[in-house]
Amino acid sequence: MLIQIKKEKFHAVIFTDSLKIEGVIHLLPQERMTDYLGETEKTFIPVTDATVSSINSGEVLHTTRFLSLNKNEVMVIIPTECEK
Repeated sequence: MLIQIKKEKFHAVIFTDSLKIEGVIHLLPQERMTDYLGETEKTFIPVTDATVSSINSGEVLHTTRFLSLNKNEVMVIIPTECEK
């Protein structure tokens, strides 16, 4: 039996040292981004509806419905809006 847990969606802009990623991050209800990032057993951040651009040129490098981003590569996450 498949159990689906409703998650909160956060539209965000994420920066690594060379990339800008715009997409949607999904968190459990009442879970804070800072808590999620601090969890050592979770290495990757799932991002949906993502657009990946070069910081230097602004050129869109890739668009995808899903990507898994290594938390160690993240420099800044800026939530742009939330929806439940």
